[in-house]
Amino acid sequence: MAFTSIPFLVAFLPVTFIVYWLFFKHIRLQNMILLLASYIFYGMMNVKYLLFLWASIGITFFGVHYGYRHRLRRPDTQKKIYKIVLVFNFFILILFKYTNFAIGNINWILQPFGRQIGVAKILLPVGLSFYIFQSSTYLFHMIKTGEEPEKSFIRYALFVSFFPTIVSGPIQRSEEMLPKIREKKVLSYHTFREAIFIFLWGAFLKMVIADRIALFTGTVLKNYKNYGSVVLILSACLYSVQIYADFSGYSHMAIAVAKLFGYDLFENFHQPYFATNIPDFWRRWHISLTKWLTDYIYIPLGGNRRGVIRKYIHIFIVFLVSGIWHGAAWTFIVWGLLHAGYQIIGQMTKKKREKLYQRLNIKTEAIGFIWWQRFGVFFLTTFAWIFFSASSLHQALGYIRRIFIAPVQMWVLFDGSLAKTGMKNIDWWILILSILLLLIVSKYRENKINAKILVDQNIATRYVIYILLFFVIIIFGVYGPDYSAANFIYAGF
Repeated sequence: MAFTSIPFLVAFLPVTFIVYWLFFKHIRLQNMILLLASYIFYGMMNVKYLLFLWASIGITFFGVHYGYRHRLRRPDTQKKIYKIVLVFNFFILILFKYTNFAIGNINWILQPFGRQIGVAKILLPVGLSFYIFQSSTYLFHMIKTGEEPEKSFIRYALFVSFFPTIVSGPIQRSEEMLPKIREKKVLSYHTFREAIFIFLWGAFLKMVIADRIALFTGTVLKNYKNYGSVVLILSACLYSVQIYADFSGYSHMAIAVAKLFGYDLFENFHQPYFATNIPDFWRRWHISLTKWLTDYIYIPLGGNRRGVIRKYIHIFIVFLVSGIWHGAAWTFIVWGLLHAGYQIIGQMTKKKREKLYQRLNIKTEAIGFIWWQRFGVFFLTTFAWIFFSASSLHQALGYIRRIFIAPVQMWVLFDGSLAKTGMKNIDWWILILSILLLLIVSKYRENKINAKILVDQNIATRYVIYILLFFVIIIFGVYGPDYSAANFIYAGF
């Protein structure tokens, strides 16, 4: 059940919202209502998904309590039990997400010997990577602090299952989220207005921009051998916009829905394509995952404290894990390793580049140079997205090769040929205007002007913005089967 689906918007969300706030004086009852709603939301995708979720929640909650009881008699046993529970959670993730990937690679090795292993029929629950990583924050926190675990099973289960974040994040920290669950919730009219605006903006990004671009990029990627260089480059660039609009749109809607129930979640994106280098890009892109990888892999490995070579190895490991986390395919691994290479080469050449800028008297603070750096980041990330979007390495490499050997054919941009690639002429004009609006809003947000500024406008201005956004989404949104927007890209991870 997607945030943009009719059942969610006209039934699930309004009913849950009303019932939840009817009991505003009873925090425990509110938590139970929200937990039940979360299970309904998740179970409607596939009831079997709930079994894996409950297994993770139950083993983690009771395992941590069992370990905590050993803190006085056997302090070492306490941490060992915590680590066993942590391994169990990651075992679930590895088993259901990576078994067939491993079997496929073993079969490739065994192929010359005429031997094969049967591929297992394994159900991959939606959002598994997200809620396992979220559960792990609780375990890492308990291992580090040794403090008393969460007493309430309801509160812990809600932390893991919270329906706005269970499918695609943002990944929440237990030490930040659990205190919010314990607090009495208050919903002001100002917060309600802000939530509505953020949700509409997220829906605009998803339905007007991302889903429209998908019509074009999906067509081109499947039939890349039929297109010239210009169309292939345009498709690659637009995919960069598509995946940002898709995932950022989801994150905006998740933040908005959480606000309606009294929860403030941190932002998951901060104008990533305004980054001036790759490390800056990762401080702005999928922020919750970047923080998780930094805090639980990069820093424990030693970060940048053990010499330059070790630092580069740590960066390599972090982005290898990032690639594997995104999907059980070599395309995702190559995508992650490309970003590792970008980071390592960037750091290795940093001093030489700075000296070169001084010799050439290049003013690095000049707006022209800053935009040149942003263009470079966009180019590098777009190249990596080709692997991310492809169904196989063969397709990705074939796509890149085709860019260099195919005819340029600049005229296809103007002769109406693009109208035969999944999008009509009117779609292209809508997309151009929508991306311009996205750029303007991104520039304002980069200058620290956010949704609260718009929400604080006078009532006439506010409602004009709300109504315009609403009708733009209704009229120009791209709809899938049963009037439901296309699936979110990151829901598959």
